[in-house]
Amino acid sequence: MQLFSFLKKEFVKNVLTLITGSVISQIVIYASILLLTRLFSPELFGVYILFSSATLILKPLATLQYEFAIVLPKKDKDAINLLGFSVIILCCYCLILFVIICFFNDSIAKFFNITELSNFIYLLPLSVFLFGCVSIFDYWNNRTNNFKNISQGLIVKSSVMSATQIATGFSSLKSYGLIPGMLFGQFLQLLFLIKKSAKLLTNLTKEISLKKMFSLAKKYKDIPIFNTIINLTNNLSNELPVLLITKYFGLESSGIYGLAIKFTRAPVGIFQQSIGQVFFNKASNIYNNEGDLYALVIKTAKNLLLISIFVFIPLFAISFYLDILFGKNWSDVGIYSRILIPWLFFAFLSNPLTSLIIILNKQKTIVFYDVFLLTFRFLALFFGYYFYKNIVISLMLFSGVGVFFNILIFIYLLKTSKENKIAYS
Repeated sequence: MQLFSFLKKEFVKNVLTLITGSVISQIVIYASILLLTRLFSPELFGVYILFSSATLILKPLATLQYEFAIVLPKKDKDAINLLGFSVIILCCYCLILFVIICFFNDSIAKFFNITELSNFIYLLPLSVFLFGCVSIFDYWNNRTNNFKNISQGLIVKSSVMSATQIATGFSSLKSYGLIPGMLFGQFLQLLFLIKKSAKLLTNLTKEISLKKMFSLAKKYKDIPIFNTIINLTNNLSNELPVLLITKYFGLESSGIYGLAIKFTRAPVGIFQQSIGQVFFNKASNIYNNEGDLYALVIKTAKNLLLISIFVFIPLFAISFYLDILFGKNWSDVGIYSRILIPWLFFAFLSNPLTSLIIILNKQKTIVFYDVFLLTFRFLALFFGYYFYKNIVISLMLFSGVGVFFNILIFIYLLKTSKENKIAYS
């Protein structure tokens, strides 16, 4: 009876809705990887991972993170203007990005020693545009509590992407690698979200005006000023190994690292992203009603710690058998995975709570945190290469830095939410 009552709670139902979509999505991706590692070489995986990392690094600037603000206003007419403003910024950014790439394509390819990727660089603006649009519509559905749409969108993306990549691997287009499948999956995910959101958005179109857009953009100016820097440095920190491993150790090592991070992050991401989105929604409502954020943080942290037991123990055990799962060309994936697991464990406990930074307007402090994190991650990878010429040592130093900084941010978020409770009491 208590379990039934627990499952009926709105927060739990929303998390379970998102987790269901994430689980199905990741099962599809995991199943496809078992075949894709036998169809594509580590070098082609390296090209795909590098392209994906570039998309993630460039995305925060694409919308200036205004999609986060879509969840915050009390009125839908304000939220629709923020959505429209986000789309306009995204279109302008991707156009500018395309022009820059046209001029500096060769220079970028030579700097990172990735001439194999030179033709695919032209597709980066399209990937950033699709990814940015999906993010915008995800936050719109978050605002309207349509978590089912977000969940189903993930399933659409993973199914289409995996099917396309497998079909490419068996066809004469195999040399094009995994990137076309990724783009096609993003495109159909976006179409799905637009279709699901169309009715409500159509009813609100009369509320859209440039004057309102700029007024709201000014009101939430701290998000682009600080949160863009935060997400840019954070994404750059997370994707830095791909860039430096490609430059220092080559595309094959980058492909193996990419598969290791994909293997370890996938089950973690199922819960982390889902809980994070629902936590953002719930925390925003509690803050707007002057409720107890500290209690929500404590409760969420306890749930995350409990869930982590069922995620990381199996993950660690399976990592010893990845060469059997992925094939003989991928024997180092398990080693890389075990090195990364401590970092991902502490990130799992802290990352879903980081939306408090936006809600409590603490972007200024976090900017300094992320700049230090980026600096130390770069130094960790650089020292591993410069002094030891060893990718394993580089990753051990990188993971250690991640552990230390995630503990710091968790303590900070706990302290900040408690101070907010005292201020309202």
